[in-house]
Amino acid sequence: MNTDLLSQIIQVVFEGHLKYIAPFLFLLMITLFSQKLIDLMMGIFSKRKFY
Repeated sequence: MNTDLLSQIIQVVFEGHLKYIAPFLFLLMITLFSQKLIDLMMGIFSKRKFY
């Protein structure tokens, strides 16, 4: 029953507004992915010792 209620709420909220929200969500995903990638690279380079 909770799943049905949640799906109905999501449908009402995002039905007409998804085309406006989708670019923001895309930019948010790109930002989070690039932040994780930079953190990974910094972690790799901080463990290496350059002589």
